[in-house]
Amino acid sequence: MPVITVNWWEGNDRAARSELVAGITDVVTRVSGCPQESVTVIVRDVEPGHWGSGGRLADERAPRGPRTPR
Repeated sequence: MPVITVNWWEGNDRAARSELVAGITDVVTRVSGCPQESVTVIVRDVEPGHWGSGGRLADERAPRGPRTPR
């Protein structure tokens, strides 16, 4: 029973989360051979002020550009 946790910046809409969960589930199912019902994906939205990289909080860095539609 694979459990995958994804931490990403807040601001992604429900459609993006749904696409992410479906894609991860597809890959895990293909690679592991387990049924889709056995795959759990947890998506956590993280505020940039709670995300650090390179010694700085993400909200101290240059702002992200707008999310481009696929």
